[in-house]
Amino acid sequence: MASRTSHAPPTADEPEAKKAKYAAVEPSEPPAAEPRVVLNPADCDIDFNIEGVGLQGSSLYEQGFAYCWSGARANVGITGGKYCFSCKIVSEQPVDMEDTPFDQQHVCRLGISRGDDNVGNLGESEHSFGFGGTGKYSHGGRFSDYGERYGVGDIITCAVDLETKPMASISFSKNGKLLGAKHFKAGPSGLGVVDSPAGKLQWESALFPHVLLKNVVVQLHFSFEDGLLPEEGFKPWASALVDGNGITGPTFANMQDCEVMMMVGLPASGKTTWAENWVKEHPEKRYILLGTNLALDRMKVPGLVRKQNYGERFDRLMDCATGIFNTLLSRASKTPRNFVIDQTNVYKSARKRKLKPFVNYRKIAVVIFPKAEELRLRSEKRFREMGKEVPAEAVNEMLGNQLNLMILSVFCVLTCSLPVTANYALPLSKDMPRTDEYFDQAICSRTRYS
Repeated sequence: MASRTSHAPPTADEPEAKKAKYAAVEPSEPPAAEPRVVLNPADCDIDFNIEGVGLQGSSLYEQGFAYCWSGARANVGITGGKYCFSCKIVSEQPVDMEDTPFDQQHVCRLGISRGDDNVGNLGESEHSFGFGGTGKYSHGGRFSDYGERYGVGDIITCAVDLETKPMASISFSKNGKLLGAKHFKAGPSGLGVVDSPAGKLQWESALFPHVLLKNVVVQLHFSFEDGLLPEEGFKPWASALVDGNGITGPTFANMQDCEVMMMVGLPASGKTTWAENWVKEHPEKRYILLGTNLALDRMKVPGLVRKQNYGERFDRLMDCATGIFNTLLSRASKTPRNFVIDQTNVYKSARKRKLKPFVNYRKIAVVIFPKAEELRLRSEKRFREMGKEVPAEAVNEMLGNQLNLMILSVFCVLTCSLPVTANYALPLSKDMPRTDEYFDQAICSRTRYS
C-alpha cells in the first residue's frame, strides 16, 4: 500500500524559489459549473407553474383559466449547432368545458421561438415554430396537418439543425417515430439567429425550447440525466453552452428596480394602443400587459381568438376574464417583473386596491384622454371590430357630467396635477399635496402612441 507524504505550506522564512515551487502546484479554483437547462421562471406566463427541479410545467386551469393557453421557454437558447430536447405529456387537468370540443380541451404545443417573441404565441408568430397535440404544425399563425395527434404518455422530441446551410430545419418525433422536417431561414434574411449580429440583449436573437399548454402537465428533458434520448446526429440541448452555441435567457430583476404602470382612461380612449406601443419600444423592460382584454385574447382556438365571436357569450366570457385578471394581478405582485395594468382605472378606490400589493414597485400612472370626437370614433371602431360597446350611462357615471369632461381635458393637457370633483378622479403622484395614492409619477397623454 503506497504511503502518502504530507507537505506543509512554505513559511515566510523559506527561500523565494521554494515558495514559487509551491505556488506552481497550488490547486486552481474549479471552473464555474454551467447552468442546468430548465424551464425559465423569468420567461413564462404569470399563470404558468414550474415544478420538479425546473423540468415540470403546467398552468392554472380552474374556471376561466381552462380556456387559456400558457407558455414558457427554457433558460438556454442556441445560435448554432444541432441540438434536441423532448417533452413527455404526463397528465390531463380536470376541466369543465362543455362548449369546447374534447380534442381541444387538453393540448400541448411544443417547439422553439426566438427569445424576444411573445411567450404566449408559440407557432403564431414569424419567429416561432410549434407542433400541437391535435396533429398540427404552426408557424406565423398558419396551421397545417403534420405528423399525428399525441397526448398523455407520449414523448415528443424536437430537433433543431442550425448547422446545415443554406436552410435550417426543425423536426419532431413521437415516441421515437420521425415525423418529418420543416425548413426555415435562420440567417440575417430570416430569423437572424445564425451568422447575424447580436442584439443589445443577446437572448433576443437566440432560439429557445418553448412549450405552450392548455390543461395538461408536462415533463421536459434537456440532457441525458433528465432522461433525454437524443435523435441521431443531434446533441442534447444541455450541450450547447459547453459547445459555445448556447445563450442564457433573461433572469429576474431586483424587485426594487421593477415598476408597474397603470393606464387610466375611458373605454376606447386608446389605452391599449398606447400601452402596446410603449411595450414594443422598451423591450429591455420586458413588460407584461395585464387586463381583461389580454385574458380574452388568450381564450383562443388555433389561430383564432374568441373575442371575434363574442355575441351572446360576451357577458360570460367577460366574467371569466375578470376572474383571470384578478388572479394574475395577485400573482404579479409577487413576481419581480415590470407590468402594465390596462383597464379603465378611473376610480381612485379601484386604483388603490389594485396597487396596494405592489409594495416595492415603482408606480406610474398614465392618463389617456383623447378629444371627444376621437373618443367617439374609437368607440365606433371598437364596436365594429369586437361587437361590444359600453353603455352611455356607464361612461357618464365615470365622467360625472360633460362639464367635468371639459375640465379633465384641460387639466390633462396643461398639468395633470389637479383632482377633479367627478367620479373620474385624476391620479396624483406621492409628491403632490393632499394625495393619498401610491403613484411615484403621473403622466398624461392625448396624442402620443395613438
